[in-house]
Amino acid sequence: MDKSVIKGTILFLLLAAFSFATVFLVPSSDKIINSSDTALSQKKLYVDMAESVIRINENVNNEIFELPKFFTLPLDLSPAPKPDPSKFTEDSYSDDTITVKCWRERIELKDRTVTANFADVTIVHPTQLRTAFAGGTYGTSKRTHASKMAAANNAVLAVNADFYNCRTEGLIIRQGTVYRKKPFGIDTLFIDSYGDFSVMKDYLAINTQYFKKHEIYQTVVFGPVIVEKGKAVKKLDKFNSIACGPRAKNPRTAIGQLGKLHYLVCAIDGRSDVSSGVTTNELAVIMADKKCIIAYNMDGGQSTTMVFHNKLYNVVSDGGERTMTDILYFATSVPESEWKK
Repeated sequence: MDKSVIKGTILFLLLAAFSFATVFLVPSSDKIINSSDTALSQKKLYVDMAESVIRINENVNNEIFELPKFFTLPLDLSPAPKPDPSKFTEDSYSDDTITVKCWRERIELKDRTVTANFADVTIVHPTQLRTAFAGGTYGTSKRTHASKMAAANNAVLAVNADFYNCRTEGLIIRQGTVYRKKPFGIDTLFIDSYGDFSVMKDYLAINTQYFKKHEIYQTVVFGPVIVEKGKAVKKLDKFNSIACGPRAKNPRTAIGQLGKLHYLVCAIDGRSDVSSGVTTNELAVIMADKKCIIAYNMDGGQSTTMVFHNKLYNVVSDGGERTMTDILYFATSVPESEWKK
């Protein structure tokens, strides 16, 4: 709980205690003692306590009014509010509703070293974890760069999603709207109205109405799940996903949940002399080592793109950014009118 909320609550309880005490300590009309000294003492006690109650009440009001305002975003495809430029550093962003910390790391594997790009993200409301389509609508053939989609939607941080229109199957839910409901039989990432992750086969989610019962806001259709219950999932060939070459060393994108409204995004550089990329199993170990409770493999290869402050944060393979159909992004919920000038 926020320190200001705790302090305000304590002050409120003290106010209640003082108010309660005055009922018993101040004499009622049928219990006043005739001694003038005693009466004066009791009157002074009453005045002192009344002044204390007023002072405490003022402090409580001050604490309440100092609390940060709380904002949510609409569950639709509209862009998020613009992030405050003054809140950015080279590798971070922080305001009252979102904190993003990015870094690059050289990771030692058994036979080589690869470059991993990470982003640790904390938000205050699930609507700040959002998705967007190229062109702003579902179902078009339009494709564009992830960096352009990120800028158009005012993303603080964005990554490629699942390239949904490269196939006709899957349970596609974005911003709470079901766009496609055709079983594919693969691991599907579900993000619910609390911002929590879960993974199951799409046909199970459809048959059991899981996506309705759990108020699913977003799905990502790629896979596989690579971390479950905090441990790397060990699967070699049967991934129940559309990941290409699970044993091949490729650029890869993953997203994991660290805690309540707390996430880790990872983009592995690959197909270069500096960083060859990773297998899906190696990615699983990396995400588990970073303490993810659950993590999911997203589209990879040249699609692997991490965008921070409208700029590429990772090194995209095969000559540069690839045009794609969708992104997953994190946004502030503070409107520009609330920026502290």
